[in-house]
Amino acid sequence: MTQPQNDSNMAMEGEDMPSEYQRYGRNKGTQINNTYINSGEYRKKFDGITDNSSINRLLYSKAKEMLKHRSGTMLEDMYWINGATGGIVASALDEKEDGKILYNESLKKKLENASGLIAMHSHPQSIADFNSAFRQGYEKSIIICHDGTVYMYCSNQEISESLYIRYLSRFLADGYTEHEAQIKTLEKLRENHDIDFWEVK
Repeated sequence: MTQPQNDSNMAMEGEDMPSEYQRYGRNKGTQINNTYINSGEYRKKFDGITDNSSINRLLYSKAKEMLKHRSGTMLEDMYWINGATGGIVASALDEKEDGKILYNESLKKKLENASGLIAMHSHPQSIADFNSAFRQGYEKSIIICHDGTVYMYCSNQEISESLYIRYLSRFLADGYTEHEAQIKTLEKLRENHDIDFWEVK
């Protein structure tokens, strides 16, 4: 198995801590709607992710847990789940850098021989997520967003991060929000690259 490099914009040890504003959950753009996250409508999004209802229930439970934990911040949580047994292979739940997962030696060791993994994290998708899915060969890759949307994605090739940033900057300059610009960028890249993503409804 290829050694992980930068899943979800991984941070390096020693980087700056998040601001007080972020730490105490005051980012209005990432505050969750608890009523919706606890609703049957949200739960049903996970019913068809796998053919195993027990794993689907686990994914829903962990999705709620991560969203509530990081509500009002840009900090990220992540789980790696065995797609056959539903066992939790690893988790990253104490990150200190906005939108990044620190791949320390302990985490690398847990994942280095794992296969058939379902990776799920709580941060808007970037090309780093797609590249990591390609390198690691995840069985399924899931992103749960603070607004209640759920995305799945896959990649069969490495994509240039500079190309991603160039497209993203163009859409941001056109007045799109960051989330909208990310979606537009991925749609553009999907036209000529072997990647795909879709919203789970």
